[in-house]
Amino acid sequence: MFTQPIGSQLMRSKCIVSFVKRCSSLCTNIENVEKHPRFQCDTRLLKVGIMGVPNSGKSTIINHLMDRKACPTSSKVHTTRSAAMAIITLGDTQIVFLDTPGLINENEKKRFNLENSFLKDSKRALREADIVGVIHDVSNSHTRDRLDIKIINLLESNKDKPSILILNKIDMLKSKRKLLDITRLLTDNCVDGKPIPGHQQHSIKLQFEKETKAWPYFKDIFMVSALTGDGLPEVKKYLVDKSKPGEWLFPDNIWTDKSAEDIIQSSVQAKLLDFLPQEIPYSLTVEIEYFDINEKGVISTVVLVKTPSIRLSKLVAGAGYGKLRQIIQSVQEDLQNAFKNFVRISIVLDPPPQIPK
Repeated sequence: MFTQPIGSQLMRSKCIVSFVKRCSSLCTNIENVEKHPRFQCDTRLLKVGIMGVPNSGKSTIINHLMDRKACPTSSKVHTTRSAAMAIITLGDTQIVFLDTPGLINENEKKRFNLENSFLKDSKRALREADIVGVIHDVSNSHTRDRLDIKIINLLESNKDKPSILILNKIDMLKSKRKLLDITRLLTDNCVDGKPIPGHQQHSIKLQFEKETKAWPYFKDIFMVSALTGDGLPEVKKYLVDKSKPGEWLFPDNIWTDKSAEDIIQSSVQAKLLDFLPQEIPYSLTVEIEYFDINEKGVISTVVLVKTPSIRLSKLVAGAGYGKLRQIIQSVQEDLQNAFKNFVRISIVLDPPPQIPK
């Protein structure tokens, strides 16, 4: 019945038991070693997913927090064309912002000739984030009383992750009472699922109650102005405090995951949005024709802007190339703020506008 003597099997069983005990003891010793201060991680990390509808001020807020023009901005929607990381390193703490394009639907993607990444980057960024920051524009009278349903859906699908609400452009709202009422509508009068104390139901106009969309699980709420910087130091301190022990994702001298060429290209696209009317900028293509960095970090670059026609090239150039010179000067200022160094930039139009300089 037995292939080996019973005594031999018992001896083998005792060896196994002894081996298991030694393994258990070894695991305990390893845990104790890991808890020893010498082996503790001496750096801290927080990944922050930033989301909001187009033109809510996501990139502007990140730039203020970083004190550099890391993310190109403009007055028009869809300036941020793809997800990007912006990195702040403060002492032993690294905060990585996952900046995403504004949330859109399929119709908006087709209308503005946007990349497929617009529909995917926000979901991908939120999966990687430790905490989610929702930027909401309180200056827009049509949308300030409710969260976009796309934001609600993303928060619901990432309910296990803490989220904060950042009310932006408060400098445009004169009434403090209105600001508090907006806050209660956006949060369903709750913070972290608990009712906000002192709420008076009759103080809020609820004629659009059925259309109101809210998220009652925000951990905290901040009121800021990306234009003036008001309230942003509190946001930065909060994020530093929420960081946890962990290895940095980037060296302390890195402030973006984008290449210098990508930053230049995005900056030119942003200025075209600012300087050109209506939807014309969305039909233009921007390419880097030449790029060089010397030993002192000075950047020299030539950017090619392709337009669908000579007529549009003339529109971009302006009378006597005056508008193009303004665009170049504005791009240069933004790039020098971003790179903290001198930048030489030329912009060439294709096809050439064929107008006298």
